[in-house]
Amino acid sequence: MPLVKRSIEPKHLCRGALPDGVLSELECVTNSTLAAIIKQLGSLSRHAEDIFGELFNEANSFYMRMNNLQERVDLLAIKVTQLDSTVE
Repeated sequence: MPLVKRSIEPKHLCRGALPDGVLSELECVTNSTLAAIIKQLGSLSRHAEDIFGELFNEANSFYMRMNNLQERVDLLAIKVTQLDSTVE
């Protein structure tokens, strides 16, 4: 079973009870559903920002490691060219 890292809230959009004395039930349900959808979009937006931040950090880490490896390869290339091929 996968572990949940992020959860988008609210999960259920239309499960709230109607308040007493509502004249237009359809309008009340529609408004509460739209409000819940807006909350879900806000939650999704925060998770997207978090995901892109993690991707940026991973890409930056990868870039730094590759830069370090390139420097090491360049130093080895210089050492190889300085070696005398006639001496064992």
